[in-house]
Amino acid sequence: MIKKLRKFLDVVQSYFESDENDAIHTSSKTMIELVEEAKKEWLAAKEYFNSVNEPELIDYAVHSIKATEKRYNYLLRELKQMELKEIK
Repeated sequence: MIKKLRKFLDVVQSYFESDENDAIHTSSKTMIELVEEAKKEWLAAKEYFNSVNEPELIDYAVHSIKATEKRYNYLLRELKQMELKEIK
């Protein structure tokens, strides 16, 4: 899925490479970086959950997964909406 998203984003990026659209292009790139970072955090939270041995830390690990997943999904939705606005 990430490869398809990256390919789509590359097409959108090439469209916005002109000087008059630098501000939009920069904000899209920043948002892409935020989405990628959020995904890494989500995957790290999953790995942490799989490595937890202490019962006291299981709740924390579950909370971390839920929180990072929600952030990732939120940023992904925002990026998609942003790109749709830019295309129009």
